Amino acid sequence: MMPIGHPTAEDRQWRRRRRKGSRTGAPLHGLRLRDLDVILHHRWGPALPDDDAGRDDALIVLHHMVNQAVDPRRRMAQWLGTRCPWMPKQEAAQTIARVIANPRRWRADTLAAKLGLTAADRARWRITTIGATDLLKEQRAARRRSRDNERKRRNRRAAGARPRAEYLAAAKHTGPKPWEAAGMSRATWYRRRHETGSGDST
Repeated sequence: MMPIGHPTAEDRQWRRRRRKGSRTGAPLHGLRLRDLDVILHHRWGPALPDDDAGRDDALIVLHHMVNQAVDPRRRMAQWLGTRCPWMPKQEAAQTIARVIANPRRWRADTLAAKLGLTAADRARWRITTIGATDLLKEQRAARRRSRDNERKRRNRRAAGARPRAEYLAAAKHTGPKPWEAAGMSRATWYRRRHETGSGDST
């Protein structure tokens, strides 16, 4: 996997294909692998530890690499050689064979629980394809809607639109209100005006 840094040409291509609704699933898998690499790099550095935790995390990545379109077995071996340099070649080959024979998929929240990813780390590391142990999918959706609504309000204000409360307050103090003088509602005043066919309210 590529080191953390600015988006590469491949990153931009993944995002373009994702926006176009690619049916291959490759863009999502690519972004998920990118997210996994960010998480593991922050936790372990350039190499995973030679213990059960390191092997568990490596398995998660390998299960996601199965979906790569071009020679996944070779890419998995290269990834293990870089991120798990302590793993013997025979163990690496056996691990890859097991993953290819029985690949697994994770939902965003299930994977978050497996990795112990919190909402704070998710936001700090800009993770987009994995959930959070303390912020479920519905809660994340509600938070996104709230942010989207706030952004739209800011854009409307920047374009010169006034808040509804301010508009109503201004309208309340502008222009005569003959229906109030007549002691009736505005709807009644206009209805009677329409019935008489004149500008008089009676």
